[in-house]
Amino acid sequence: MEVLTMSNSKKSQFKYILLLNLIIGIHNIINYSINGHLTALIIGIINIGVWVILRDMRLIPVILKNINK
Repeated sequence: MEVLTMSNSKKSQFKYILLLNLIIGIHNIINYSINGHLTALIIGIINIGVWVILRDMRLIPVILKNINK
């Protein structure tokens, strides 16, 4: 059974992408509170949800294993 791992540079890039996802999520929730666009709230909730689920990087090997089946 092959072990699926990410290089350190990919982990670093992934962390920056997750941080950007969090920032965009916060921006969308603020946009909802100011302008009242429901789609901004939905997208913001999804963005922050993705950040919460993947922030500790423990689920990444599980996701990679399921994708590469």
